[in-house]
Amino acid sequence: FIRYGMNVGAAARPIGMLFSPAVGSSLSSESNPASLSSSFVQLGGPMGDGLNNALEEESIAAFDELGAPFSLPADSRTIAAAGPSLPTRLKHFLAPPLPDSALQTWQFDFKTDALATEGGHLALTEGASRLILNTPHGFSATLFQTPEEQDPLRGLKLSWSPDAFPALSLGAGYLHEQDALLGSEASGAFGHLSAQTLFLAAELSTTTPQGWQLAAQGEIGQVNPSAAQSQFITGLSTLSTSAFRLQARKPFANGTALSLSLASPLRVNSGTATLSIPTGRTKEGIVLGKTISAPLVPTGQQLDLTAMVELPFAGGDLSLAATRSTQPQHQRSAPPEWTFFTGYRTKW
Repeated sequence: FIRYGMNVGAAARPIGMLFSPAVGSSLSSESNPASLSSSFVQLGGPMGDGLNNALEEESIAAFDELGAPFSLPADSRTIAAAGPSLPTRLKHFLAPPLPDSALQTWQFDFKTDALATEGGHLALTEGASRLILNTPHGFSATLFQTPEEQDPLRGLKLSWSPDAFPALSLGAGYLHEQDALLGSEASGAFGHLSAQTLFLAAELSTTTPQGWQLAAQGEIGQVNPSAAQSQFITGLSTLSTSAFRLQARKPFANGTALSLSLASPLRVNSGTATLSIPTGRTKEGIVLGKTISAPLVPTGQQLDLTAMVELPFAGGDLSLAATRSTQPQHQRSAPPEWTFFTGYRTKW
C-alpha cells in the first residue's frame, strides 16, 4: 500500500515574502504591495504607547506569493518610543539652557548637529543646525535646519521679554517635519508621515524674599499631520501637545546651591489615526478589512523629579544630581527609571 502524509509545519509556512496589500485591492492585480517586513511605525516620545495600545487587541492579515493569508498581531508593526539619549541628558545636566529673559545683549550663535536639551517642542530638533540671534530689547530668534540626508526638519522660534516685565518671556514657534510626525516615522504599508506644528510658550521667573529662584515654563501646540502613500492610514486628525517644567533653586552663602525641578516632556494630549487594516480575502482574491479609530494619546504621562546639589570644590563647582522618572516615555505600565549624574566645572 502507499502511505500519504502531510507536513503540517511546511503547510503553515508562507511561500516567499509576506505582503500587506490595501483593503479592497485584488491579490491578482499587477500592483506592488509593500512587504510586511518593511511595514513599521517607529513611535516618537510624545506618542508614547498610544498607537501600540490601540492595536494591542487587533490582528492584521498578510499574504504570501500564492495569496495564502497569515494572521499576525497588529501591534507587532509598532516599535516602542525611546527616551532621550544619554548625551542629551548629560548636556542638559552640565549646561542647563538659560531662560530667554536672561539674554539682554546682542548675541549671534551658530551650531551644527546640536543636541536638543529642551523638554518641549524643540526637543524634536535633535541634530539640527541652529542659528540664534538675541537682541538687547528682549527679542530672540532661533532657526533650525537638518541636513537633507537625515530626516528633514525646518523650524523657527521667536521669543520676547517685555522691558517693563523682564521676568516674563513669551514665545511662538513653527516646526515642519518632512519625514516624521512628532518624531514618529513610518515605512512600507504605513507610508510616509509628515507634520507641521505651531506652538506657544511662556516662562515666568521670580525670586522670593528667602532667596529661592523660582521658574515655571509651559508650552502648548497644535500639529497638522499627514500620511502619504499609505495603504493602512486613511486619516489623521489634528493633534494637541503640551510640556511643562517647574524649577526652584536656592543658593547659599558658602557657595552651595540646591535645585529641585518637576518636568513633563512633550506629550500628545488629543488626536486619532484612522486605519484600514486587512483581515482576510474573498475566494476571488479581494482583500477584506476593517476600519479602526486609534487614539494617539499615550496611556500615561512622564514626570521627571530632579534634585541637584552644587558644591564648591578645588577651585570649581562639583554637581551631583538624581532624577526619578515615573511612567517613562508616557507609558503607564512602565516601571520608574532613575538617572544619576555628577560633574565638575571650573574656569582658567
